Amino acid sequence: MTLSKTTRRIAAGTIAAAALGIAAATNAHAVSTSGCTATPLTPEYSHTQSNGVKVLNYKISVSCSSGRTAYITQERYEEDGFLNADDHVGTSTFSARGVTTLNNYRTLVDTESGQEEMYQRIRFYVRSDNGVQSGWTGWHKSAVRAFYN
Repeated sequence: MTLSKTTRRIAAGTIAAAALGIAAATNAHAVSTSGCTATPLTPEYSHTQSNGVKVLNYKISVSCSSGRTAYITQERYEEDGFLNADDHVGTSTFSARGVTTLNNYRTLVDTESGQEEMYQRIRFYVRSDNGVQSGWTGWHKSAVRAFYN
């Protein structure tokens, strides 16, 4: 049995899209600089408000050596696929010392029919108690998780 060129292209595109989805779901990782480590965790469902709107928790795990503070910028996104840019849905800033998990509760956006594919990305710099400051890290993305509105 031979497949037409169109059928082979569709099959190849489907396989590539599936592989990209798997890669996107596994790309969250810790980033370290100047005595601090931070990890953008996969967004998770927290609760539903009385008006029916779902609330997500965008957690960030942070661990800093004694005498160091991490200054973190978090951006939250709804993923849109190949042809459309992802929707930026918010930015927050935090500072953290020691070992902690930052919790950022935000309502689930409604940008499209079907599921909303949510993720966060973070970057940070570190300042020591004696005033020495690192440069910014690059952006680091969490895994993507889909939620129904």
